[in-house]
Amino acid sequence: MTDTPTLPPTDVPPPTQLRALDFLLGHTRCVGETPADGSAPTVMHMYGELTLGGHYLNVDVAWPGTMSGRWIFGWNPIDELINVYYVADSGTQGTATSAGWQDGELTVTGSYAVVEVGGHRMVRDVFRRVDDGHFVINSFVRSSDDERWTPLDVYDCHRV
Repeated sequence: MTDTPTLPPTDVPPPTQLRALDFLLGHTRCVGETPADGSAPTVMHMYGELTLGGHYLNVDVAWPGTMSGRWIFGWNPIDELINVYYVADSGTQGTATSAGWQDGELTVTGSYAVVEVGGHRMVRDVFRRVDDGHFVINSFVRSSDDERWTPLDVYDCHRV
């Protein structure tokens, strides 16, 4: 059996801007709104951890029995934005950006190839912290720049 090689540490400090995403670290359970038909709400589990010496944040997401995916957040010092990449086992993937916290919200907006709807969509996820270990995610979608944002999901998230 061979040892797994590890990379040597770097002297480059992690970007302080990623601290704005500390609320995504650890295990979180998110519950969607109860559907109008009274069926059980959608449950999403998230697990966030810093990677590559704190230079990136990986947030694994899972909708049990349905699909799973990963958000990868990193600081872009040239454009002074948080860059986001999302990929899911369904094949859905895309890129987004965020300017960081503004007016109590962290808004991530981007373009995705959404396999579940068979096309490209613009997606906006708005994170709002309620208190320590508790936040809400409002997700919106639209097909083109001239359309209004359509609400997609609302998740109430608690650290577990």
